[in-house]
Amino acid sequence: MSVRDTLLRKDMPNEIELRAELKMELDHPRESREPEIIIERPNPSTTHLYVIWSKWKDLEQIIRSRIILDVYEEAKGPDEFDKVTAAMGLTPDEASRLGIK
Repeated sequence: MSVRDTLLRKDMPNEIELRAELKMELDHPRESREPEIIIERPNPSTTHLYVIWSKWKDLEQIIRSRIILDVYEEAKGPDEFDKVTAAMGLTPDEASRLGIK
């Protein structure tokens, strides 16, 4: 077994577009359109992020989470980013199965 200090990153071709669209929604929320962003704060020092979006369909969970975390850090800054303990990208069907609404 090997141990590494960093995660090897390889951006998927459409990550730039997904990041831009998610950033736009975070900065200027629209009603009743995807992506739906849920920011849950169970306590003052913890933030959970859920993004429900049909466009996640063909992406692995780790890539979805990476996009969410990158965008959130850019939009909210390092202090708010440091509070994030969960970041999940879910399709509407996945969110429904998990009871996330």
